[in-house]
Amino acid sequence: MEINLSKYGKIISTDDTSNSILRDIESSLNSEGPVNINALGVVISTKSARLIFGCLYKKLSKINFNSKIHFKNASTTFMFAVNEGILTELKN
Repeated sequence: MEINLSKYGKIISTDDTSNSILRDIESSLNSEGPVNINALGVVISTKSARLIFGCLYKKLSKINFNSKIHFKNASTTFMFAVNEGILTELKN
């Protein structure tokens, strides 16, 4: 299963958009195999990364997160925000 983040916009920064993406990813987790997150041309705020990927990381644990969530076409800036979002969520 692949989720193209560009369908939510080039900049992901609002709570509503973040919650929509989180719901879509969570529903895709029920399918067999990993969920590929295609981040081509997308920028994400650290807050949105925390709301989406930090939440998923806490729910799935590190091992399951890394086996179920795969990133595709993600820039270093995008991945930095994702990692910061996860770290911030783990501190809470």
